[in-house]
Amino acid sequence: MKIIIIGAGKIGYSMAQLLSGEGHDVVIIEQIPERQRILEESLDVQVVLGSGSSTSVLESAGVRKADLLVAVTEFDELNMVSCLLAKKYGVKTTVARVRNPEYLEVKDFSLQNIMGIDLIINPERVTAQEIVQIARNPEAINVEYFADGKVKLMELEITAVSPLAGKKIRELDSSVPYNIVAIARKHKMIVPRGEDVLQAGDHIHLMARTADMLEVEKLLGFNTPRVEQVTILGGGRTAYFLAQMLEQEKPPMSIKIIEKDLARARRLSQKLKTSLVIHGDGSDYQLLEQENIAASDLFVAVTDDDKINLLSSLIARNLGVWKTVCQMKRTDVMPLAEQLGIDTILNPRLLTAGAIMKYTRVGGVLSVTIMRDEQAEVLEVLAQPGSPVINKELRNIKFPPGSLIGVIVRQDQVIIPGGHSIIKPNDRVLIFSMPQSIHKIERLFHTGG
Repeated sequence: MKIIIIGAGKIGYSMAQLLSGEGHDVVIIEQIPERQRILEESLDVQVVLGSGSSTSVLESAGVRKADLLVAVTEFDELNMVSCLLAKKYGVKTTVARVRNPEYLEVKDFSLQNIMGIDLIINPERVTAQEIVQIARNPEAINVEYFADGKVKLMELEITAVSPLAGKKIRELDSSVPYNIVAIARKHKMIVPRGEDVLQAGDHIHLMARTADMLEVEKLLGFNTPRVEQVTILGGGRTAYFLAQMLEQEKPPMSIKIIEKDLARARRLSQKLKTSLVIHGDGSDYQLLEQENIAASDLFVAVTDDDKINLLSSLIARNLGVWKTVCQMKRTDVMPLAEQLGIDTILNPRLLTAGAIMKYTRVGGVLSVTIMRDEQAEVLEVLAQPGSPVINKELRNIKFPPGSLIGVIVRQDQVIIPGGHSIIKPNDRVLIFSMPQSIHKIERLFHTGG
């Protein structure tokens, strides 16, 4: 697939790295010469110097033959105009990063429809939505939904006192259907088998019907408390979107936001309805003590500074906060943050990349979720009529190593599959896969293979 990426910032660079690593023909348009030099030295991609809103630059990048254009510069207007021009050149799919909430909340018309953009994505809103799911499921490290909400995927930690520690997977109670699709152990992803023994410190990725998940958790000995008090550090866009969403939760939550910049704190206070906004330094131990952070069920650090987020999360943990969520923009320090005891680490780039990656897939891929610092993906695939997997028992299909089918969704029926299960045309199939097996899986579910 020929893909043009406009903007080589953090998200653009990550996308280029992912896509070029998968063998796509990637061209990057970048206005800053220094970034061009870095890209050419570190990635196997073509770089065109210029603006994505220039028709001559777009033509130099090969826009007439492009299948996908992703505009992720720091300027919303440039991203939208670039996508508009790309559509006029015949590019099938366009994606624009748009951060200004005003562009996303126009009531009288949709800018997305007017400009023909296939996906408008806001990294801050995507991150906030992920944190809301954690607030609803605080026992989980991460939560994802698939098949229009019918299927739930949860990442749960096995502690030393867990009844699962020391047990083989085949020995677990399965009276309520579920599937453990992956185990994260010491920063490595494992595709589980029946003889694998679960260990304290493992993170299991559990997939089940959304309606059954609460019962499955009880079956496996996980606690499911409710979050009532939330403290948010940072008053940027992510904090605004998060507080706005949490204010609508039922039953209501008590929300407290700490922001160092006085002007920003005042603006945030005026925009939100019930949240309490405090002007102060969230990395100040005494301030956190004075504000009784220990009473919070959930502490969320979403400032623009990774060091502040990490430090304040550790302080909150030390003060007795039950659940901590830390935003980290640098992926290389995420494993360190996990070792320090932070419950959930979120990276906006990976969340954004996952939302975009489905447009690069073949074989009827409906969604892509990137897991564990790009170590694996969960693909939601539509089984196309005439593809090699149709009307065969799973035990007779040669799935590539490092992959596992978690759930089959047939209309309103959610099936936790076994070896005798059969995939039928237009089934939605949820598959855990290591990166090296993804293209083989796509071919298995594509008409004609």
